[in-house]
Amino acid sequence: MAPKVVREDNGRFISQREKELLALVDVGLPPELLAAAPYGAISTHGSMTLSAPGMEPLQIPLARKPACETRKVTVWEWTGIGMDEGADAAAWFSRYLGIPSRLVRYLGSSGANVETAAAAAGLPQQQQQAGVVCGGGEDGSLECTRTTDPEFAVNYETRFTDGYPVLLANQAALADLNSKLVEPLPMNRFRPNIEVAGADPWAEDGWRVIAVTCFADGRTLPLTLVKPCSRCKVTTINQATAKIGDEPLETLGTISTGQLHSSQLAHWKIAALRVGQGARLERDAQVLDSRRLLRVECRLAHARYPLCG
Repeated sequence: MAPKVVREDNGRFISQREKELLALVDVGLPPELLAAAPYGAISTHGSMTLSAPGMEPLQIPLARKPACETRKVTVWEWTGIGMDEGADAAAWFSRYLGIPSRLVRYLGSSGANVETAAAAAGLPQQQQQAGVVCGGGEDGSLECTRTTDPEFAVNYETRFTDGYPVLLANQAALADLNSKLVEPLPMNRFRPNIEVAGADPWAEDGWRVIAVTCFADGRTLPLTLVKPCSRCKVTTINQATAKIGDEPLETLGTISTGQLHSSQLAHWKIAALRVGQGARLERDAQVLDSRRLLRVECRLAHARYPLCG
C-alpha cells in the first residue's frame, strides 16, 4: 500500500523533518491479515487504522478503490502519480498538521487506470500508455513507478520511502553509540526494518551481500547492502513525544563513518519474513547467528515508517 502524506497545493511529500508531529501518528493493521498472508502477498481485506493525539481513529481500506482520483506526487527528486485516498483522509491530516494535506497511495508497477492517471496529471491523450508506467517518456509524462538511485541499485522499485525498500541496523553499533551519549537512545530513532544481533559494532560497514533464512520454511532471501544511510534530523526526534534534540547527530559525527550504518537493502520481498519469526543471517557462507538473529519489521506491518519518514 505504502501511503504518503503530501502537500495539497503541489504534491510534495511531508516528513518529520518539517512536521515532527508525524512521529506520533500510529499505524496499525489487524495481525490476522499478516499471519494469513501467503508468500509475497498481504491481504487487501480490512483496513489500516491511523491514530494520533487528539484525533479520532481514521480507517483506510487496504483495497484500492475501483475508480480512483490520482494526484501528482513528488518525493525528493522523483515526481510521478499516486492515488488520492479521499476527502476524509485529507481532512484528518490537514487538521492534525495544520496545513492543507492529502494522503496518497503508491500505485507502482501494477499501474492504475492509465487514462484516469494521465488526465489527472494533465497529460495529453497521446502520452497515455498501458503497462507499468503512466507515461514516463522524455516528453515530460509522469510515471507510476519509482525506482532506486541507479548509482547504487539499478531498477529496483522503492515506492514512497526515502530511497530504498528496506533498512538494516546493527544493535551493537547502537550500543557503541549509546556508550558515548549522556542519555542512551532507542533503536526507533533510526527506524530500521531489520535489526541484526550477534555481530561486532560497525561490522556491517564491510557487508555487501547477506542471506536471510527463515526457520519456519527454509526460504532464503539474498539481500544486497547497496549503501549506508546518512542520518538526518529525524534521528533527533523523540518518537514518543515529538520533541527535538541535538543527539545523536553531534556524536555520530565523531565516530565510525558518522552514520549509524543503517544499510539500505535491495532484493527484498514483502511478507517473506514476519515479526518475531526465527531466522539466521549468513555472510560469505558463514553463519553469524542461527538462533534469533533478526527482529524483522515488515513495512506493511509497521506502516509508520514509510508514511511518516
